[in-house]
Amino acid sequence: MDAVCLDGLLAEIRPLMLGRHLLRLRPAGRQAVVAEVSGRDNWWLWLSVTRGLPGLFLLTREEMRAAAGLASGEPEGRGRQALLLLRKHIEGARVASLTRIPGERVIAMQAGDCELVLRLSGATPALSLAREGSELASFGEGTSAWPPPAPAPEKEWSFLGPAVFREAAAGGALSRRQVLGQSPGLGPVLAAELVLDPNSFGALSERLRQPRPTLFTARPLETCSDQDLASAEDVVLLPLPLASLEARGLVAQTPGSWREATALFLSARLRGIAFAERRQQLLEGVRRESRRLRQLEAHLAQDLAGLASEDALRREGEALLAFTGTLAAGAAAVEVPDPYQPERSFRIGLDPKRSLHANADRLFEKARRMTRARGQIEARLEATRRAAEAALGRERTLLAAASLHQLVAPGAPAGGATGLDRTALGGRRYLTSGGLSLLVGRAARENQRLTFTVARPEDLWLHARDVPGAHVILRDNEGRAGPEDLREAAEVAAFFSEAKSEGKVDVHVTRRKHLRPAKGSPGRVHVGHSETLRVTPRDPEGRLRKR
Repeated sequence: MDAVCLDGLLAEIRPLMLGRHLLRLRPAGRQAVVAEVSGRDNWWLWLSVTRGLPGLFLLTREEMRAAAGLASGEPEGRGRQALLLLRKHIEGARVASLTRIPGERVIAMQAGDCELVLRLSGATPALSLAREGSELASFGEGTSAWPPPAPAPEKEWSFLGPAVFREAAAGGALSRRQVLGQSPGLGPVLAAELVLDPNSFGALSERLRQPRPTLFTARPLETCSDQDLASAEDVVLLPLPLASLEARGLVAQTPGSWREATALFLSARLRGIAFAERRQQLLEGVRRESRRLRQLEAHLAQDLAGLASEDALRREGEALLAFTGTLAAGAAAVEVPDPYQPERSFRIGLDPKRSLHANADRLFEKARRMTRARGQIEARLEATRRAAEAALGRERTLLAAASLHQLVAPGAPAGGATGLDRTALGGRRYLTSGGLSLLVGRAARENQRLTFTVARPEDLWLHARDVPGAHVILRDNEGRAGPEDLREAAEVAAFFSEAKSEGKVDVHVTRRKHLRPAKGSPGRVHVGHSETLRVTPRDPEGRLRKR
């Protein structure tokens, strides 16, 4: 998002923000936060430092819910700590100012006695929280955005003239970094235009004086598939149409306002990011499985080639039975003629403790074992080759998929009307000793999906009582769960909780149908009815089979 788009957006949303309070701050994926704006308009402020999608967006409640459904993951490490501090200092604060720092793609917002600085420029955007001139927290993968850069109005595109870029290009080819060094607010796309033609700045600046929100996508947005939106280069928000983008086949659309344009841009990029991340995750799994199957196929082929010949073993056994000569006592080997080709002979190793007939029986038994082994290895080899072909087919299917709903987890059948594997939403998966599936969540949003999207009404739900922990689902559609299954599931729920170090832990046990989601943070539930099991936390790794 360049400075011209930011200025247009801020001019529109500033009257809707100033004097309002920020409420209900929550994460929106791994690298974004969202807060409700007080008032009757139901606006939500989305602040993103996601790589490829940095920005500030004002969304309606419906737009926010749709966007939140596409954002995946939870903040980790420094991001989680920053989120806690943002909630502590920003929730309930009144927005006093919202500006862009002149000459930069940096937004500063005063909320209560704190300042938020959102840096959009650079490879690693960041959101920093400061109070009384001291930084409290930084959100994002890169370096902190605090302290904010000093205002540099001399770097504004409207202040510069065409001679600046002609002079910069005089010593050789003009780079995008040089353009952004002269005017950071132009952003990478407009900077790329000047790299192509340094003399075009005069005409470009004239057009920028009458900006209008323009969204470029591979085709009209309403007809775009998720795959069409997967590349950041194919979803571009600018303050004017560009012939170079249209020459690449991108279609320009002009929403009615900057707020609407940025909301559409956010939705499109989130769709593309969710599709690209999910497809990459599944492709990595399929390719990992393909490599494993190829290695297994090679090892099985080596094992098959290394098997002794059954025919040769039987022929040696028959040669021993047909031998009429004298065998020296304690002999470890004997040379005997081939009964089918007398001109040939075999040197056969013997067990000195056995008779000739017993040694012949040993060779016949070894031949039978070789026959069985050959059949088993050939069957495994054929099954491995079929599995490898199936993995290649799944890889081709994933590469051909156009939407998130067409992506299916490796080796799993399509689930439900969407075509998604409902158990492939993440999490740990085990089998109890009775063969029932155990699904274990890893984080709050995954717990929420596991309980209210994956689990069926008759499945059993387990959770450590009165402490944070994983939601555990015990599949029990046929009512087969026995005391041992319940005990193992409860031990897992206790282990994946903050009470794992205690000797005994109380665990809720209830049917999924007795739960309903609670307001507030994802993963919280209201339990209508439950029983309690008291168990010792036990790690399932190496004890329960994995699915």
